Amino acid sequence: MTLDTVVQAILDRGKAEAGAILEGARADGERMLSDLREEGRKALEETEGRAREGAARRRVQELARGELEARKIVLAAQKDALDAAYRRTLDRLRTIPENPEFLRRLLDANVAEWRPGGRVFSNAKDEALVRRTVGDRFAGAIECAGGVVIETADGTRRVDLRYESILRDVWDDSVKEVAEILWPSKVSKA
Repeated sequence: MTLDTVVQAILDRGKAEAGAILEGARADGERMLSDLREEGRKALEETEGRAREGAARRRVQELARGELEARKIVLAAQKDALDAAYRRTLDRLRTIPENPEFLRRLLDANVAEWRPGGRVFSNAKDEALVRRTVGDRFAGAIECAGGVVIETADGTRRVDLRYESILRDVWDDSVKEVAEILWPSKVSKA
């Protein structure tokens, strides 16, 4: 074997080894690139999934916020309607004609409060009627829609029988029922 042959054999073997190394490197590169692509695809899917979940969560929150705002608006409108009904009722109580029978019943039912030295107050419109019933126990006119206020002889207790007070008590006791009749809740429909 000649030196040229040996050199050529070494060069061929080197080229073959270099080719094998390059082929291995290309295969490793392709495998790493494939792995990176797979990791990128998974990362993209995870990111898209989190984005969808976040968007869905925000959508639910926005819907809930919108429903809450709508509920607040409805409740405010309902409260305004009830307040207007209360005011109209009180205005009508102020304008009803003198009702001697009702006032006598109030005074008779509470005679133990005013008869033994107590004092009775009424509005100016009902003063004559109340004065006829209680005599010198009448203590003066007060600003009210109607009814009476009775003060005990020692002044320690007042019985408030003004129309405003009676209306407020009846209103407080029945406003929920009235609201349920006007605006039935979903719970009662089921």
